[in-house]
Amino acid sequence: MIFKSPYPSLPTPNRPFSEFVLDKLWKFSDKVALIDPDSDTQVLNRDIYVQSLSVASFLESRHFHHGDVACAVLHNCLEFVPIFIGVAHRGGALSLASSAYTEYELTYQLKDAAAKIVFTHQSNLKKVIKAAESCPKIRCIVVVQDNAKGDSEKQAFGVVPFEEVLSYQPNVLRHKVDIDIKRDVILLPYSSGTTGAPKGVMLSHSNLTLGVGLLEEFFVRHTMQKIDPSYRPENETEVMFMPMYHIFGFDTVMVNICAGVTTVLMKQFNLEQCCALVEKHKAKFLKVAPPILVMLSKNPIVEKYDLSHVQAIFCGAAPAGKELCDDVMKRLTTLKTITQGFGMTELAGASHVTEYSNASKHGSCGKTGFNLETKVIDPNGQQLGFHEKGELCLRGPVVMLGYLNRPQATAETIDDDGWLHTGDIGYMDNDGDLFVVDRLKELIKVSGYQVPPAEIEDLLLTHPKIQDAAIIGVPDEKYGELPMAFVVRNNEDLSEDEVNEFVKQRVARYKQLKGGVQFIREIPKLPSGKILRRFLKDEAQLLMRAKKKSNL
Repeated sequence: MIFKSPYPSLPTPNRPFSEFVLDKLWKFSDKVALIDPDSDTQVLNRDIYVQSLSVASFLESRHFHHGDVACAVLHNCLEFVPIFIGVAHRGGALSLASSAYTEYELTYQLKDAAAKIVFTHQSNLKKVIKAAESCPKIRCIVVVQDNAKGDSEKQAFGVVPFEEVLSYQPNVLRHKVDIDIKRDVILLPYSSGTTGAPKGVMLSHSNLTLGVGLLEEFFVRHTMQKIDPSYRPENETEVMFMPMYHIFGFDTVMVNICAGVTTVLMKQFNLEQCCALVEKHKAKFLKVAPPILVMLSKNPIVEKYDLSHVQAIFCGAAPAGKELCDDVMKRLTTLKTITQGFGMTELAGASHVTEYSNASKHGSCGKTGFNLETKVIDPNGQQLGFHEKGELCLRGPVVMLGYLNRPQATAETIDDDGWLHTGDIGYMDNDGDLFVVDRLKELIKVSGYQVPPAEIEDLLLTHPKIQDAAIIGVPDEKYGELPMAFVVRNNEDLSEDEVNEFVKQRVARYKQLKGGVQFIREIPKLPSGKILRRFLKDEAQLLMRAKKKSNL
């Protein structure tokens, strides 16, 4: 059974996303677009418009052509948006990388994406230069100041300050590129898909236009204007702290730009600062991940601030349970709703979002979004009906073009009929609402961030004292899940601390082995070599129960 969207179709895009956003910036030209809460710097929409065209001029001077890739190794900052629009306006793609990535992780992504230009902060410059030295296609590094000390190595690599980029003459017509909105890649975030190492997700101009449009419809017209018909986004300010290298954070800022909402862009999440900013700006809508909901429900800091203007919260990146949502609703007494959804990087964001009128159906991700179709299949590929659990598949114009230079992985994810196989287990109820109940895929989600077991396993196997290794996710109240390692030693001298330190030096914080390290004689596997993670999960449960019992 195929479940079609009950909503009217959004218009088919007929121009590049960059042109669409530039028009929105011009429409709201005198309005504040972004605010840096640390410096109180405000940027108008017209400032971003001009800066975007200056970035495009600079890129042209550096022979950055249609189809080329730039990489943003940035934390949330005011420069992020004009960098993205400038790259897109030149017909290029922006690859998103976390500023928390290690040199090891950056080298992998820069090489894989074949990036030619990197945008980063002064505080990350040394790490980026070292990674870039292994990537011969990189032509220059543009550095955004963030009050870090200077780096003596920067001249050796021809680093360009962002201020110099902005000195280039903005000319909207000069840089016009013939863009195929359905085939040309505009955004190249990295995701692990259903399995394996991180892969570049190729999102087209059309993908992104419809992905952002879908969220704008849900957030504005199906949430806030259902709560208050007089709600006008161009009169509102939101506080945003989700990282922009993540599709959730990126889409949130793009939705706000297109809808005319002012965004207070936090560098990173801090509960005290967030609550103070929500109070100061009288923010009505918050977009969060489950760990932040936990803080809102329990942390005493929340009581210090007036959050009475908050009318709606959207929780994305990972599921939030009924009890947690109820606790937040009880604490924030003026809150009208907590909505949730389902999405993937491979879908340019979300495919399902609950409406205000239906948010009380706890556990639901909502109905199939605009322009999309949903089906649920059994292991043989047969379609299932209402309340029958199987793998969730989606089809529509937000489905990615594929994984960069990985035709086999693409074919394993998108079938010949255009259905994207999510690797998630769920069902549709009689109202057409989606419920996601489990994951086929092996990804571990730490605060909504993806941790692919294969990536950490491959890293551990490079350690001379490790014979074999397997990674699983173990439940954690604060973070959702944490990575735990089962390790087979080939040297009895190897300690848990040594394993932790080895991983800590090479991966971002959320990928570290905070779930623990357990030494075992053998990793359980099928004859094919596939790791039997369910046995390891059972073992982890026994260990956790024993630990809990010993603490009583």
